[in-house]
Amino acid sequence: MTADLALRGSTLRMPALGGTLLRCALYLGPLSAAVAAARPLGHAGWQAPTGTLVLGWGAAQSLAGLGALIARRSGPAAGVRLVGLGFAAAAVLWTAVALTGLTGPDTTAAVAIGLCGLLSLGTVTAALVSRTEATVVRWSLPCWLLAAVGIAGTVGDTYAQRVPVTLLLPFAIALAAARAFAPAFKAAPIGRLDARDLRLGGVRLLLGAAQATCVALLWRAGPPTATSPVVLPLLAAGPLLEALIGWHRRQVQAGLDAAESGREFRTHLSGVTVVTVAALLPPLAAGVALAVAAYRLPAGSSTAGVLVLAGGVLLSGVLGITLLLVVRGRTGVAALLAVAPPLAALATPVVPALPPNPLPTVVALLAAAHLAGLLIVARTTADSRRTS
Repeated sequence: MTADLALRGSTLRMPALGGTLLRCALYLGPLSAAVAAARPLGHAGWQAPTGTLVLGWGAAQSLAGLGALIARRSGPAAGVRLVGLGFAAAAVLWTAVALTGLTGPDTTAAVAIGLCGLLSLGTVTAALVSRTEATVVRWSLPCWLLAAVGIAGTVGDTYAQRVPVTLLLPFAIALAAARAFAPAFKAAPIGRLDARDLRLGGVRLLLGAAQATCVALLWRAGPPTATSPVVLPLLAAGPLLEALIGWHRRQVQAGLDAAESGREFRTHLSGVTVVTVAALLPPLAAGVALAVAAYRLPAGSSTAGVLVLAGGVLLSGVLGITLLLVVRGRTGVAALLAVAPPLAALATPVVPALPPNPLPTVVALLAAAHLAGLLIVARTTADSRRTS
């Protein structure tokens, strides 16, 4: 059995690594668009980017699962069409909310930010459903270029400052979206979604919205200059989480294919569980260590910045745990784990015993969620009945 598993792992390692890097490059599309739009995002206030992130990431999580399901049943074109219809509904909802003034005083800017953000996230989702990641990455290169020009203009390059980045960015986003959603115009009926499909899509929507709310909550709880410490751990964790989840899925499938008995499969699964939990443990240890170190800094030091960094590290681990639970079919548990920190953080103002500064509370909640998630992952991955 060991030789068979080793052989199967060796045949899958390089393609899986390439797929992981490709998906990470695909995620650079929305990120580069956000970098290129740094100036209008800064002037629009926090409501517009936060609302776009929560709505867009929630829709992406839900429609990615439903779109992949439809693609298996009726083909990629039908899956992409479902993604397009879903994000079109999200765009209508965002426009209606923005017109009420809830997303900030500048309604026009809020609508533009929301539509561009939703279109960018929809492009990634459509590419994942249709398995056209490499093609969409190439069509996203103009967004990368505009992000580079925007950064150059920020540091004082006079030539870059002359480029109308804000004006060109919507066209670059639309270019990539046109390629990603091209299969949606083929004649392919979507088919019916039963109650179980809709329930799964709703849970994934809740999961994505909760994940995005955690990011926004941590960002808002820290000082205005602490945005980078939130983002950097999440960016670094992206490729690692993709690699870990891909490895876990391949090892479970390899065990199913090669094991000659239930006992052999359980033994193999125990080893996979140990490695998976061990890989998710460093973010918890590093986050707790950073949080403790923040309170040991001398007075007047950047305690808040270190706490935000600790929260970002812990949040990266929580995201990895929830995504892994989704892969193993524990979507409801993953959503509950993701929803618990933001709900508890929003309820802390009514608890007099808690500190008035929300940042320490948010970091503590993320640490608790990470620890609970590790225990759930250990129990779930060791369960030989859950192989989805």
